[in-house]
Amino acid sequence: MGLFAHKSVRDFALALIFSFLALTSYSVQAEWQSPAKLGLPQLAPPLQLNNLSGKPVDIASLKGKVVVVNFWASWCEPCREEFDELTQLQESYGPKGLVVLAVNLAEMKPRVIQFLKGNGFSENSVEILLDRNSTVYKTWKARGLPTTFLVSKSGRIEGVWIGAIENVESNEVKGKIESLLRQ
Repeated sequence: MGLFAHKSVRDFALALIFSFLALTSYSVQAEWQSPAKLGLPQLAPPLQLNNLSGKPVDIASLKGKVVVVNFWASWCEPCREEFDELTQLQESYGPKGLVVLAVNLAEMKPRVIQFLKGNGFSENSVEILLDRNSTVYKTWKARGLPTTFLVSKSGRIEGVWIGAIENVESNEVKGKIESLLRQ
């Protein structure tokens, strides 16, 4: 019995340590990081995908606008939680020149529409692009889901956010976007 109790305490302690490490690493990454620090290119790679209506969208045609490129999937819980933040960004900053591109990873259109309807989102709340073969995801060298890239009006990647953006009203998120919109 003593050995069993000792093993339970050890397992509990290890679980606490791993939880602490996970939270620490998550909070360290929950900020805009420079693409150079992550070994990513300074200029945004090509991005040409169809939206939910089947219309092609090319990031090159968005020069002169600040673009948020978010890689997500409906099965990814942090992505699901973050989707409201993306729609808030589009609503708040769209009239000022921001475009949110939500690049769905490898899911079929019906699954994406089911996610939107099931969560009360309009199909037009943000521009949803379908990356059926994960080609753009790989080209952009995204680091897991969700990963968000912030692209300047000139097409430079100004920041990369790995993990869910939990508060678009935070100075960390708002400050960087507003700064780029003023340029």
